[in-house]
Amino acid sequence: MRIDVNQIVTLGNKEKYLVISHVNYQLVDYYYIAEVEENGRDIKDNYKIMKLTENDGKLFLDEVVGETNLKTVLPLFVNDIVK
Repeated sequence: MRIDVNQIVTLGNKEKYLVISHVNYQLVDYYYIAEVEENGRDIKDNYKIMKLTENDGKLFLDEVVGETNLKTVLPLFVNDIVK
């Protein structure tokens, strides 16, 4: 499975998100995503950081939660934008 920046992904709850940015940290792929309005053209004010995981050969996007995890991963996206 390949997820690209500017691609729309649909989560398990059927919400659609635009992939804003991607970073790889310690061989793990992370994505910064923004929820898309139902019209498919506008972005809502709802952002998430997702981690690509594998389970039984299937790939999943899991939300990064918890202050410690976010403090580790969020700066990677800021550094990626500044480059």
